[in-house]
Amino acid sequence: MSRPGVKWKDVKRCFRRLRFTIYSKGGDKFIQAPEGWHRGNGRRTVRIGHKCCARDGDEVTRGYLKLLERSFGVTRDEMLDA
Repeated sequence: MSRPGVKWKDVKRCFRRLRFTIYSKGGDKFIQAPEGWHRGNGRRTVRIGHKCCARDGDEVTRGYLKLLERSFGVTRDEMLDA
């Protein structure tokens, strides 16, 4: 059985709960870590392309999920549980 897809609304809910800043620029969304965030590799900002975040029901691709996990240390299971 395959794992459920992570929707943009799940990502948005998770990162807002963790006090991240989410803003738009040119159709893309940027997720910025709060000051002093220590999980992941220390990257401060990640860009999510407009095809994965235009509507709440859009599914975020596996590549972006891995980028978020590497950058911020937040797993897909944490995003689905938020």
